Amino acid sequence: MKITAAVMEKADGVVTRRSIKLEEVDLDGPREDEVLVRITSCGVCGTDRGCLHGQEPYPAPGVLGHEGAGTIEAVGRLVDNVKVGDRVLLGFPFCGTCPSCRRGKPRYCVHGSDLMFSGFRLDGSSPMKRAGGEALAARFFQQSSWATHTIAQARQVVRVPDGMDADLLGPLGCSITTGAGTVLNELKPRPNSSIAIFGAGNVGLAAVMAAALTPATRIIVVDKNADRLALARELGATDAVEHDGDTVQRIKDLTNGELDYAVEATDGSNLVAEAVEALGVLGTCAMVGGAKASAPVKLHHGDMLHAGKTLTGVMGGGGTTPDFHLALMHLHAQGRFPLDRLVRRYPFAEVNQAIDDSDAGSAIKPILMM
Repeated sequence: MKITAAVMEKADGVVTRRSIKLEEVDLDGPREDEVLVRITSCGVCGTDRGCLHGQEPYPAPGVLGHEGAGTIEAVGRLVDNVKVGDRVLLGFPFCGTCPSCRRGKPRYCVHGSDLMFSGFRLDGSSPMKRAGGEALAARFFQQSSWATHTIAQARQVVRVPDGMDADLLGPLGCSITTGAGTVLNELKPRPNSSIAIFGAGNVGLAAVMAAALTPATRIIVVDKNADRLALARELGATDAVEHDGDTVQRIKDLTNGELDYAVEATDGSNLVAEAVEALGVLGTCAMVGGAKASAPVKLHHGDMLHAGKTLTGVMGGGGTTPDFHLALMHLHAQGRFPLDRLVRRYPFAEVNQAIDDSDAGSAIKPILMM
């Protein structure tokens, strides 16, 4: 079938933003364990921009987008979790059979890197081609949802309950779930504890909203943007710290040197060392930010050893599909997780403007409307 996709062209070694152009391409039908989704909206995530800017590896020409939402139009013969007509969002891909998946940890699928960043199925194929027959790298997170239609794994699809705005919920597929899940699934703050969240982008603000649902009594947010800090307070932060050379000491002063948890959720700044340093004895830092994959982290051996600190990487907020996604949907519907406060919607044709605004920080969470 003929569809419209936002095709990325990029030259190797160039790390400035490339123009993305809407293009008519051909899309195959679903395989037996796949679904065809008419995409109605898709978020713009820091990972999309990381691939566009050369921070993450992704082949070209290709199609990005991994926070898709839409309607099921066809299903493979083995699919039984959704049916034609269902409104869905598309979450993280996973193989379902590796040791991590069998342990109930699909975010740490052994094949996760290939499923997310190779641009193709594990067998090397792609369902999307240009008019001349050239295969496109169109399996970004196995969905490539910057398109009017896409093919996805049935196992990564989550049905949206009736009465909910599916086009608002696509970001639960990655960034929002990453921030919220890091707090709720991984750190699980104990009563009367403290947490510092470095970065007030969409991931960090989702972490703030999640922390406000826990028994943590001190929620500190760190950023350079005064407007973001003000919004974080409205969303549940008890303290806002403008990042500078004294940030670590200011957090220590606020917590009497006893910070329990930290979340490093900056968009490329890589403040992991500061987040770990700010922790108190037996504190835990979760690393979820968007720094370049090869960026080093420098820690002090004695500080980690003698204080018993923990640094852990968190992929996609942990949790499972669809359980955690559904929990956040219901929390939003109840007014307890105000995702709509972060969102700005753009027509699909304005994809480059949405990217620019996200890069500039003037939009927290752009959503493309197909």
